[in-house]
Amino acid sequence: MPEQQNQRRGLSLAGLRFHQILTNVEQELQNALARARLESNHSTTIGDGAEEPVRNVLRSYLPSGYGVGKGHVYDAYGDGSRQTDVVITNPDHPLSFPEGRSGTYVVDGVSAAGEVKSRLDVGALDDCIEKGKAFKQLRMTVNESDHVMTAKEQGYMKQIGLVPPFFTVAFENKIATDTIGERLRDAGLVPPPPGKSMGEADWADTPQPPLDAVCILGRGVWLYVRPDNPMGMKIKAQLADGTERDDLAAWAFLELDAPLAWLLAWLNAAMPRIFRGTSVFRPYLIPPPRHLKYMNAQIEAAADADANAQGESTAADIVDVDAGADPPGSNT
Repeated sequence: MPEQQNQRRGLSLAGLRFHQILTNVEQELQNALARARLESNHSTTIGDGAEEPVRNVLRSYLPSGYGVGKGHVYDAYGDGSRQTDVVITNPDHPLSFPEGRSGTYVVDGVSAAGEVKSRLDVGALDDCIEKGKAFKQLRMTVNESDHVMTAKEQGYMKQIGLVPPFFTVAFENKIATDTIGERLRDAGLVPPPPGKSMGEADWADTPQPPLDAVCILGRGVWLYVRPDNPMGMKIKAQLADGTERDDLAAWAFLELDAPLAWLLAWLNAAMPRIFRGTSVFRPYLIPPPRHLKYMNAQIEAAADADANAQGESTAADIVDVDAGADPPGSNT
């Protein structure tokens, strides 16, 4: 009888101490959004009222070595993200910026980045996906003196393609759960730009999803689960021949009482850890030959595109002039 009672009682994740603490924090975030809506009906003000509380929570609950800001993120190849609501830096980042001011960050010192949405509808989700696509074209630069501890962590670094995770935090949701999953899967994978990977063995070679996590406060979390993910999660997929595999990457939805707790746990586990033997700023100040080759190719491609556009414009002008000319043999 006591054994049956213990089975009935079970273990509720919602009753765990840190779940309870962060459930209260979620409520504080919702209250901050409600205050922003009362104070203004302007979408920008409401958006700011959602973003800053999320950044404050991350500052409060991530380990002390991490910084949290907003702005643009660049890699040593010269490519950059779009304006990003949340940028989480690690101690390797060479610069710091005052709270509330947009900064310019180097991806090698960034551990994660993300977007905040007061209301997640289809347009907002598509916006996050597009920003994620730009971010996932960035690549970190690993030097010979850098070190990743274990073979499993090295496998994970290849699976994330040498680019930090990109996530979304949504206060409210207006999309069906299945629809979110469909749109995340349909977004596909972002391959590395030509020139940033040296081949299949290169850690930078793995195509990436635009988003790695979507946290909907009060409802749950969508996670892109990789085989060597540090959370230790496994997803079994049944193949056409009836066999099962658990070494594939896939999207999964976790319905949770405290999704913010899971997001913070996931961030703490999923943010890449590279022990740097030299400053991450060096390739930004003195680009290596491989990076210079990529940047020169980008400059040449942009020049060719401009020349082609100018040629098409000139051809269109000639057609317009010919169309306005008198036909041969006409009397004027």
